[in-house]
Amino acid sequence: MSNTDTAVGFLSGLLLGASAGLLVGLLTAPASGQETRRRWRRRVEDEADDLRRKGRRAAKGASERIGEGIEEGQRQVRKALKHE
Repeated sequence: MSNTDTAVGFLSGLLLGASAGLLVGLLTAPASGQETRRRWRRRVEDEADDLRRKGRRAAKGASERIGEGIEEGQRQVRKALKHE
């Protein structure tokens, strides 16, 4: 058997397996394609909202820490200037 025959056999099997899997998936799906897409869309939107909330919290925390750092730096500068 040549390499070409082996490759053709492999690709044929791959396509046949993928087609069978797709058919089984469609026949046993618990919801219609439209319903499934709607559920996934809602799930992705919920995850995106969650990530936005986490990002805002992280940014707010970082902003507060930066502000505290600036205030501490200003105190240190004032303290150093008083001792000169």
